[in-house]
Amino acid sequence: MRPDYPRLRFVDSNKPLVKWSILRPVAVWLVTMVFALPIAAQDIHLSHIHASPTHLNPAMTGLFNADLRFIANYKGQWNSFTNGYRTAVASADMKLNRGIGNRDDVGVGFMAIGDQAGDLKFRTLNVGLSLSYLKALNSNGSNFLSAGVQGGIIQQRLNTNLAILEQEFDPYIHDPDFIGSVSAFDLSAGLAWFVPIGRRNHFYAGASMWHINRGFVGFMKNLVDAPDSHYLFPKTVIHGGGHFRINYVLTMKPSFIILDQGPHREFNLGSFFSVQPIDQYIRPEYTLLFGVWLRWYAEAGDINRDALIASVRYDWKNTIFTFSYDINISDLARATQYRGGPEVSVIHYVDFFRPERKNWKVKCPEF
Repeated sequence: MRPDYPRLRFVDSNKPLVKWSILRPVAVWLVTMVFALPIAAQDIHLSHIHASPTHLNPAMTGLFNADLRFIANYKGQWNSFTNGYRTAVASADMKLNRGIGNRDDVGVGFMAIGDQAGDLKFRTLNVGLSLSYLKALNSNGSNFLSAGVQGGIIQQRLNTNLAILEQEFDPYIHDPDFIGSVSAFDLSAGLAWFVPIGRRNHFYAGASMWHINRGFVGFMKNLVDAPDSHYLFPKTVIHGGGHFRINYVLTMKPSFIILDQGPHREFNLGSFFSVQPIDQYIRPEYTLLFGVWLRWYAEAGDINRDALIASVRYDWKNTIFTFSYDINISDLARATQYRGGPEVSVIHYVDFFRPERKNWKVKCPEF
């Protein structure tokens, strides 16, 4: 669960609604958290763990049965009772068909993440380039190990003009060491493994480490011995899933993810299901799938439920459309009336038909 950022709305008034003696310690704490320290929450997360592969792991770059892949995701959260989060993720990746081994391959990709949160419009922009190598572990290129790395820039920006504060807090904003925007280089890497199970089934698993170099993102410069919270927390991601045909009409696409960053751990587990007659040899032109996931988190030694994620997905030729809604079942359920937020995603594949290389291109799983 992503924590809500502090909301600063202190307005001068001759007749305050709350006595200043009560409000003062709260205001001091909020201003100190926002201006003296960076906002050290975990990274943005998406409910569509099956529709954001390169966002989970750089090793997923180029892992698909086509030449090009374009992905777009949008998510809104906590907008039912606060000025919450708006997150957009766009990526494009491709295979270069230039591996050392006869069945090996090389993938390259680009990803951009934009996020805005809270009344102060705290903005995060993350732009990265990724490179992966797909090493075939068998002669037909269906079982392989992938390693990937991503380098990029993370920028965070805070709009202090939207903060309405008592005059005594002005020094926090006008301090010459305070900067409203900070940028840092970011380095991430990961591994992934894919194995077929029979003709139509497969399983995949991966692990990645983000923010390996721990970029500095504090809003106060010229600090001596800056605290640990001024640097990006490393994030560990463990994920996996598969495609399993249960019988002639029923197919499952389970997936899971485990996130560990700073004091926060998140778990997400669920599956898509499709009920549709399937030909043994011909892939259907369209497929309708329904799914549900359960997300919970651990923080400060406590394990808490977060959300139920209901999804519907429509695969049509080379395009996948997915819509989901987070049903809040956390301690905030009463305040939010069980409303979390919607998420939409589109994945589109482009394949340049080249008969001369169809026989040796890497066989990748379908997500």
